[in-house]
Amino acid sequence: MLRWPPTWLTNLGVVIGLGLLVLLTSLAVGAAVSSMAEHGVSVDEFQMGGTTAKAQAAYEELGEDGRRDAWRFLAWELPYLVSFGLLLSASCAFAYRRLAAAGAHRFAQFARLAVAFGLLSAASDLVQNSALAFILGGHFGQPAPRLAEVGGYFTWAFGVAAGIVFVSGWIVAALRSREAAPS
Repeated sequence: MLRWPPTWLTNLGVVIGLGLLVLLTSLAVGAAVSSMAEHGVSVDEFQMGGTTAKAQAAYEELGEDGRRDAWRFLAWELPYLVSFGLLLSASCAFAYRRLAAAGAHRFAQFARLAVAFGLLSAASDLVQNSALAFILGGHFGQPAPRLAEVGGYFTWAFGVAAGIVFVSGWIVAALRSREAAPS
């Protein structure tokens, strides 16, 4: 029988490991982003162009060295998006357990559903990065630029939603636990 969310996702050691992986890969991603910016293209211009003309302009402005930095950015994004997506999922799983224990059953069921938001955020980021790889390969035509842009929006939407569920879930559970505690 499938258990949702899986228990390994709320193992403290797994969560700490994911947090460390997010930290380390975000540092590497940041270094690649800085190098890209030195070649005149911000990460937002690169990821969220949306049109063929903007994708081609970013490609040309990066030049050979900037494209190498962009490939490095995409390479570091892979372990980052996996660890960040799983960490977002784990945060919602923790909120689910805490809400259920505090008796906030409806909110707990929503937090249980929101565990998937972290995975959906990571999947959206993977779609975006795959489209960006096509652009870095010199293929500027649609749908790659639009997929990169839409993937970025979905990455943020699911990521922010998971974060809101985590924070609000912990607040509600804490308030419920305080109300239920004997005076």
